Amino acid sequence: MKLRATWIITPLLLFILASAYAIETPRIVPRVQEIPKPIGEVFVTFKKYFTDASSHFALVSADERTHTLVAKQTTTDDLSWRHWAFCETGPVQMIYKLQDGTVTITVKLERSTPHSTLASVSADFQGRYALGGNQNTVACTSKFTLEDSILAAAGAVPGK
Repeated sequence: MKLRATWIITPLLLFILASAYAIETPRIVPRVQEIPKPIGEVFVTFKKYFTDASSHFALVSADERTHTLVAKQTTTDDLSWRHWAFCETGPVQMIYKLQDGTVTITVKLERSTPHSTLASVSADFQGRYALGGNQNTVACTSKFTLEDSILAAAGAVPGK
């Protein structure tokens, strides 16, 4: 009887443990908010924001048909980078210095009501760290500060 219980419990335990390790939090999580403006107006606002020199973004693409915009920014400002993203490095790379960081922003818009738009903003952060001749590119996790400021620039109300 003990042998039969062992044959049943062991695979069941292995299945449960394997399932627990398979579930991993995604690195890129979109920030979604409703903007009380029509979708066309919100699209134009985002497009102007990403093409304005003061935003430091370069507009990569803007598709009016799918209401999707992609913009990119490269920065060497360590203070802004630490405010926007968390880069998990190994013990050796902890003494490396940020050389530059690249963030790719993807904005997707959906009509919520005739006078309201649901905006989804996701940020893909990549940090390049170096020490002497050694370089390492790290995929970083957002702190959602940048996404919130982009949504606010388009008229989203913080905290809603």
